[in-house]
Amino acid sequence: MSKAKIEAAAEWVDIHSITPWANNPRNNETAVQAVAESIKRFGFASPIIARAENREVIAGHTRLLAAQSLGLDTVPVRFMDLDPADAKLLALADNRIGEIADWDESMLATVLEELRDEDIDVSMLGFTDEELSDLLEMPDLDDDKYTAKVKAPIYEPTGECPNASEIYDSDKTNKLIQAVENADIDLSTKDFLISAARRHTVFRYDKIAEFYAHADPEVQSLMEDSALVIIDFDKAIEKGYIKLMGSLEAINTEEQNG
Repeated sequence: MSKAKIEAAAEWVDIHSITPWANNPRNNETAVQAVAESIKRFGFASPIIARAENREVIAGHTRLLAAQSLGLDTVPVRFMDLDPADAKLLALADNRIGEIADWDESMLATVLEELRDEDIDVSMLGFTDEELSDLLEMPDLDDDKYTAKVKAPIYEPTGECPNASEIYDSDKTNKLIQAVENADIDLSTKDFLISAARRHTVFRYDKIAEFYAHADPEVQSLMEDSALVIIDFDKAIEKGYIKLMGSLEAINTEEQNG
């Protein structure tokens, strides 16, 4: 280790004795409640990181806001002897590096299911209600039971038909398209960027399923051709909406020939 001084892991300090980084580019407000619930249940799993020189927070702004919302007087802080440049680098890296990893959704769903079976509230984990619903409704996979038989979902009306305007959100798309339209660029580039902007339209698939169930056959057919719903698995593969890996295709062929 190049530094002669080894910083203490953490020390409990007056919450008012540390100050947030004024130029923190991270928007923390949406996560404060979830972090506060975590602190109430588990305590501080990680300390706040601050510069030793001026006691300015480097990492842990959300934990600080959560502690303030809970009315805590003291918080655990690790003071690090960093110059301003390194402090900024650590602050950015602390947030960004955590975004690089991906979830194994199948394994995540299994863990969430186990917690739910133990009557543990998983809403405090920071996932939205929609994300939890999607994860907990994932089909179980049995590695020893592959089959070529795929049951298409059954679309039956379960409530009132939503309006078409309710099943998608194009606010970001429209803003991007407007910005492209106002830009002083050539027409071909403008057409390309407008096409790319349409990728930001958000579809509400829970409402789309209900809309489909109420729609007339012509609209249903158009929705199927647009891959908004999947009715025929073979048709979905044929049109390129679903691609099977070679290993799965081999299993499929072997089972059909067996």
